[in-house]
Order: sequence, then C-alpha cells, then structure tokens
Amino acid sequence: MVSAIMKRRSIRKFTEEKVSADSAMRIVEAGAAAPSAMNRRPVRFILLDKEAMARFAEKVAQKEPFIEGQWAIAVCADRRGYDQEGAWLEDCSAAMENILIAATEMGLGSLWYGVYARPAKEPQVREALKVPKGVEVCGIAVIGHAAEEKEPHRGVDSSILHIGCWKE
Repeated sequence: MVSAIMKRRSIRKFTEEKVSADSAMRIVEAGAAAPSAMNRRPVRFILLDKEAMARFAEKVAQKEPFIEGQWAIAVCADRRGYDQEGAWLEDCSAAMENILIAATEMGLGSLWYGVYARPAKEPQVREALKVPKGVEVCGIAVIGHAAEEKEPHRGVDSSILHIGCWKE
C-alpha cells in the first residue's frame, strides 16, 4: 500500500481505454471504508459514468477531466441532522484519499477535483449534480487510464518536517 501512496499523482490527461463498472464500484467501496468521526458516516457518493460525465462537463467551466476520464465519483456529506461540526470534511477527505489510492493500486490514474469552498466551482457542481440543501460536495475524483506519466514521490523534504515542536 505504501508504494501506491507514493506512486499516486494527480493525472489530468486520460486515455480512451475503458474502466469497468466493477472496477469503479471497487473504488467506491474503498472510499466507503474510510474512517469516520464517531462512526457517524455522513459521506455519500455520486457515481458518474462516461455519459453522465459528458452531461456534467457541459455545465462546468473546467471540462477536460470529465471529457477524458472514464468515471467520476463525487464525494459528498449529508449534513442534515449531523452535529459533528467540521468532522464531515475530514470524513470526506479520508474517503477521497482512499478512492485515489485505490485507483492507483488498480493501475489507474486519478484527479481530485476540489469543489468545497471554491466559489467558482461549487454552484455549478451543485446544480449539475442536483445536490440538495444540507449536502456538501467535498470534491470529485476523476478516474481513468493515465495518458501521462509522473515520477512517484520520494522521501520527505526536510523543510516541512519539524521534530518535537515547530522550529523556525
């Protein structure tokens, strides 16, 4: 699993090679397995196939990933009746990361298309996905076979690591 984490990179160009519905469901299953604060599980998923992605692309400004990818998975939180403050965002982020790592592990490319708190994207996405009031869209994972290759991550840059406490 560590190799999949290190290999995972944001892919913005995809081939036309198909990804099976079974593979897409396995990736959603990985997202659903993410930890959840107090096991409240507010995370919900909207799975878009190629046809739904084409319709979605017509309604958003950044179209390319949705035109090129094979599947998209919107990671949402149903906050209606949810009293755990911002924990829903952590839960969604954990689900999204599981999705991205699962895709990498399966030999696929992925992109985290951020939505939450992005005024240029959020209204378009909510309308296109018909998201009701009280439900937040954290982001959308776009999945497909990568048409670009990127080097895996390696090591830790010492400028981002503090040991024991923050040091300037």
